Amino acid sequence: MSETTIERIDADALGGRRLRYFDFVMVAFVVILLLSNVLGAGKVANIELPVIGAYAFGAGILFFPLSYVIGDVLTEVYGYARARRVIWAGFAAMLIMAFMSWAVVAMPADPGWDGQGAYERVFGQVPRIVFASIIAFWAGEFVNSYVMARMKIWTQGKHLWTRTIGSTVVGQGVDSLLFYP
Repeated sequence: MSETTIERIDADALGGRRLRYFDFVMVAFVVILLLSNVLGAGKVANIELPVIGAYAFGAGILFFPLSYVIGDVLTEVYGYARARRVIWAGFAAMLIMAFMSWAVVAMPADPGWDGQGAYERVFGQVPRIVFASIIAFWAGEFVNSYVMARMKIWTQGKHLWTRTIGSTVVGQGVDSLLFYP
């Protein structure tokens, strides 16, 4: 069997689509999702806005919206089914991170280490934040992917920016309604 034949069989096995960058996009999605939760728990940032004034927010919120953009890319390029698989991978990674954070914080610290209090302040919040985030993320990301897929059908594959922005607004809206009650 030649290399060309193997390539053709692999492409056909994947529905005729190549997954050239799929792994990298999936990793970017999961990493942004995980770090947004850890960074958000670790630091409250404060910025001065012209009309509103001082505004405090969890630092993780700076990067979290990128997960929705990447979710749109996954749905658009690789299809709704593969996007759902990545969402489930992110869901599993968040559960594992929450368990690991809880387990490490619960372990007794070395008596000579004076960083346990700071460590607990940052990583002790992770399981609570992750569980709230999982519920909001699960609902918001599935809504985002679903709206993106439906809009692609409605627009016959046209108006990419409208689909991306529209689905992200709906998905992030659901996420925010659940995460920030």
